[in-house]
Amino acid sequence: MEHKRILVAGKWRQAATVLAKMRSWTRSPSSAAFLKNFGITFIFKALSLLLTLIVYVLAVRELGVITWGQIALIASVANIMLIPLTFGLHNGVIKYVPVSTKEESKELMGTALIANLIPSCMTSILLIAAAPVVESWFGFPLMNWIAAVALAMSINLYILTESFLRGQQLFFRLGLYKLIASIVFLVGTAIGLYMLGERSITSYMIPLIVQNVYFFVHALLKSGISPWRYSFKLLKKLFSYSLFTMFSWLVSALLFTSDLFYVAHFGEQYELGVYSIYQNTIRNLCSVLFHDVFAVVFMPLIAALNRRDVDAMVMKYSAPIFMLIWLGAAMLTTVLVLLYGVPLTWTYVGLTSAGIAMNMMYLLMTTVIAMDGVKAARCVFAALVIPIPALQYLQYVLVKHWGMIGGMSSVIVINICLLIALRITIRYFYHFQSVPLEREGSA
Repeated sequence: MEHKRILVAGKWRQAATVLAKMRSWTRSPSSAAFLKNFGITFIFKALSLLLTLIVYVLAVRELGVITWGQIALIASVANIMLIPLTFGLHNGVIKYVPVSTKEESKELMGTALIANLIPSCMTSILLIAAAPVVESWFGFPLMNWIAAVALAMSINLYILTESFLRGQQLFFRLGLYKLIASIVFLVGTAIGLYMLGERSITSYMIPLIVQNVYFFVHALLKSGISPWRYSFKLLKKLFSYSLFTMFSWLVSALLFTSDLFYVAHFGEQYELGVYSIYQNTIRNLCSVLFHDVFAVVFMPLIAALNRRDVDAMVMKYSAPIFMLIWLGAAMLTTVLVLLYGVPLTWTYVGLTSAGIAMNMMYLLMTTVIAMDGVKAARCVFAALVIPIPALQYLQYVLVKHWGMIGGMSSVIVINICLLIALRITIRYFYHFQSVPLEREGSA
């Protein structure tokens, strides 16, 4: 009995300590600024996301499932092309601009802009020139390939100038420009579908590319980097950080989009459309919600705590967290599928939402662990890279033999395997830091 009282008292003290840290964090001036910026970002993000969902619903209903499947395939190819186009420079901008002087920030952004524009334009030209070869070898339509290149280049410009505003903490401008760009996307799509009567991929792709280019031009003019400056020293600094993040991004993109390519290869066009609605569209939406809500809100709180304790807490409550996410994802999937006007299949809903929940658990654990420092981030990356060949083969076999069911099941299996690999790596090859980040910085 005495032992139980001591245990309960210890738990209460731990909880009180966490609450005290959270209370002191929210009262600090930097935290007040953070909460204000988050509120602005969240409101604009919610409005932009709502407008984008309206476009999705209109496009699926008006263009049909088969055309939407082709759009999803183009977007997936574009998202992979995007990675070498960016060179990861936007990550370096976000990391270094907030801690630089005004003049250094201008030079950093000018260097990133020039270092991005010249190689990305040249790479885009080469990719377009390769379109006939791609069509001949892989059967990917020439015009779809060109559309993918154009979309990738426009996204590249979008995220580069987004990093300029984010690095300077111009959150109101960032949110406002994103909202206006989403309105441009919606209006452009509506004009193509209803005024011009265009029922093809172009009625969706052209407004999407125009949205990205509009944001790039507007954000660039307001980012304050004129006159443009360039520094080889700063370029080396940007690349030293960006190349690793770019490679990590590429590996993740290939792993988590390959299921759509396998379905496109083995299945019919209608199956590709249905699969893209259940899996890619909804999964991407949940990924955005995770990164823009969890990462922004909870990462600063986690940084002030002992990551070993946070990781242990996540592991302890992993089952109820998984069930909660699974239920929420199932409800979201059901609502969106009904809005899209696609037949509702409960097996697909269950598998899709379970895959989303498992992926969110993987992202949650990797985020907590990677915050423990550079060595932790490398361990997380190693746990991702090493099992990829086996996981890709497994996904290939599942989709080949069981089609959409196999693809949806493979997402669950892959995330389970990645979680197992992560836990083994952390257990045997890494030891958590014993103090929060703020103490490490002052030690």
